Amino acid sequence: MRKGLRLALATATGAAVLAAGAAITTVTPAYAAAAVADIKIDTTVSFIPPTGSDSIPFVVKVNDPYVGSKAPDIKAEFWKEGEATTSAGHAASVTALSDLANTTPAPTPASSVDVKGSIPVSSSDKPTTATGKWTLKVTVDPEGSAGPVSRTETFEVKAATRVTSANVDPDPVYLKSGKEVDVYAAFHLEKFGDEKITDVRLESKDSDDYYSLTTGLEADDSYHDSTSMDYSTSTGSWQLRISISRATKKYSFTKAFEVRKSGSSKAKSKITLYASPSKVKKGKATKLYGKVYRGSKAWSKKILKLYFKKKGTKKWKFVGYVGATSTGKYTKSVKPKYDGYWRTTAAATSLTYGSLSNIKFVDVK
Repeated sequence: MRKGLRLALATATGAAVLAAGAAITTVTPAYAAAAVADIKIDTTVSFIPPTGSDSIPFVVKVNDPYVGSKAPDIKAEFWKEGEATTSAGHAASVTALSDLANTTPAPTPASSVDVKGSIPVSSSDKPTTATGKWTLKVTVDPEGSAGPVSRTETFEVKAATRVTSANVDPDPVYLKSGKEVDVYAAFHLEKFGDEKITDVRLESKDSDDYYSLTTGLEADDSYHDSTSMDYSTSTGSWQLRISISRATKKYSFTKAFEVRKSGSSKAKSKITLYASPSKVKKGKATKLYGKVYRGSKAWSKKILKLYFKKKGTKKWKFVGYVGATSTGKYTKSVKPKYDGYWRTTAAATSLTYGSLSNIKFVDVK
């Protein structure tokens, strides 16, 4: 083989022929450096949630992502309205690219790849009105000596949807036998996007009873509608519920009120009390527990008072407070020193009568 032909062959195959009859060494092909070609932020949902936390999704297009045989490291960080981008940013999440297999020869890389990510946002974030400017920075650091590359994108984050001035009139609603009572609902919707009212209703919190209202707003984004309640309406705790959609998100806003029947403006309450064990050694604990009711339902989060009366005496002594759970249940561990009696009490409110529990005797040996 002539020298000129031998060099041409080496160029075409990416191999160097060292000498006639020598071994051929394969050289790993060089790849172009990675580049962040584009960042697309879903601005249809780039707004503050009314409550709790949420996220704003984005997609990053990375050209020539693989240098060598491994996926690059990808990091995303962001700065909120008013924060300097020269300082450290907040971490955003990104979907990591899987490592390519270390094969020989190295696999051919994709020309571009889309990487998904999300920016966390909470109800405590700005803006409180109109819109605010946030900044997202994505950095791709490929394998090899090419070094990291970054791209920055500024985008608007709009204020949260808000419902203000929600009101139900009258409150409480007093039902009258043989008559209907008109009930009026009103509120104002503060819109910062394409908010739409999907449902408005007055609903019982203790039963399946509800009244549907219209969903239309006035020209100034205020709302007014009414319905009539008859004597068969469920009494107890009710709420005005306003359901709103904004892009792909759905929110509900509520305003509580009461429905009662004339002549029975207050609900009755009841407390049960148990002791386990009812016989204990001195210095050992017994558990006092039970449940508190408002009407036929649990009295959620009610604070009760615990009392003790030593055997052979006439005076009850206040021991302390015990709180009920959302289901009305309560429990308290005590270490009685003497034989005696225990009971709990629930104080009255403007809507509910107070009550005393049954008395439990604990024998201390």
